[in-house]
Amino acid sequence: MLIDAHCHFFTKNILTQSLSKLESYMTSLEKLSKPASTIGPKELQKYRDQVFEFANHAIEKTPLEMYETMKEAYGQDFIAVPLMLDFSYTFIAPKDKVLDQKKSLLNSMKSMSEKQREKGLIEWMDDLAKSIEDKIDYYDRSVIGVDVFKNAYEEQIKDLTRLKKERPDRVYPFFSIDPRRNDEFDQGILGEIKKYIGRDKPFTGLKLYTSLGYSPTHPILYDDSSGESVYGYCEKHQIPITIHASLEGFSHMLDKSLVEGDIYYGPSGKAIPSHHAYKDGIVDYRNNFTSMSFSELTQERLLLLNHPNIWRKVLTKYPNLKLNMAHFGGIIQMCKFLKGNQTGFYAPEIIDLMKEFPNVYTDLSCLYNYEKKDLYMEEIYEKIYEPLPEHIKDRVMYGSDYYMLILFDTPLDNYIQGFRQAFGPEFKRISEENPKRFLFD
Repeated sequence: MLIDAHCHFFTKNILTQSLSKLESYMTSLEKLSKPASTIGPKELQKYRDQVFEFANHAIEKTPLEMYETMKEAYGQDFIAVPLMLDFSYTFIAPKDKVLDQKKSLLNSMKSMSEKQREKGLIEWMDDLAKSIEDKIDYYDRSVIGVDVFKNAYEEQIKDLTRLKKERPDRVYPFFSIDPRRNDEFDQGILGEIKKYIGRDKPFTGLKLYTSLGYSPTHPILYDDSSGESVYGYCEKHQIPITIHASLEGFSHMLDKSLVEGDIYYGPSGKAIPSHHAYKDGIVDYRNNFTSMSFSELTQERLLLLNHPNIWRKVLTKYPNLKLNMAHFGGIIQMCKFLKGNQTGFYAPEIIDLMKEFPNVYTDLSCLYNYEKKDLYMEEIYEKIYEPLPEHIKDRVMYGSDYYMLILFDTPLDNYIQGFRQAFGPEFKRISEENPKRFLFD
């Protein structure tokens, strides 16, 4: 049976009224970095429609309806692996950890808005935000503050636990944690993992998204000197972990944040303790709201907190950890790698880790047609997948990243058709055999 090893069933509990407006600003930054005269009305309208469809998907559909939508697109019964995320500290710092970021972040947004207004596109973004907000009639929260994601984490757990009961043999969710919340739980983060993850529990594996503000070697995850670490427990019980392994994606939005553990230090190319590079381990980021580039903002944090060299340190200590490095570096990195561009380093770094560590996997999710080529998927198959050694091919998995694909104008039925056409007989390997081994062996 087909297994989608990477998808999301985020609902209206995450897309709050305030977040929808904020995300409208956020996801528009790249468009707005261009002179207004270079952005045609058709392009703006198409982009607006994509963002609205994405938001509307979350607002109107339940997780079960999302599963059924995917099933219809696949044209067959299938197994979904929905990944949850803990966004608690995306826009605010943990209490008593760093200076309160609320004021500086709000000031940054005001400054950004003034610059956007100069480009004459603020009205377009406001219209987009209003369209989304009109669909949500029960939220009343400030643009920036603690309440933005209040209860969203708990609601995700409820949503996916309910869906697991509704489709027990078709849905295998992954639980999400943020190690900075350890003191919020009676038994800490590890206690939550033991409570929710296991063969007789609602969740099958663990999802980590470190660019949201913490290091892969955060002591709660990595340090077992006082007993059992998160990684040690997962390694012992072969609990699968999926991480974000791409330079595209999401991140926290703070100007400064305390990082406990290692960061990637560009000048040396190594993973080093954060306090070796920054006073008291408080990272002062170069890119923020006023930098006007969402990709630069996220890439800085993705490199610093999620570089493969940091994960190498994790795997060196826990060599049998079952780890999925999702996205195989991401489509933009893969396109660079195909051309021999040295900045496309994520894919070869992941391949090296898969060669060295027996339980490292990767998934081919969100591989949208970035360069608008007719046979882009065939090129990925022929030039990246096909040359891999057989024992590496055994750990490559299919994933969609549904419903993120909507943002890239990529219908799920077209996406799966492209994979089946390009991979031929090998598609069964990446969509059935390999993910089954990752999830259940």
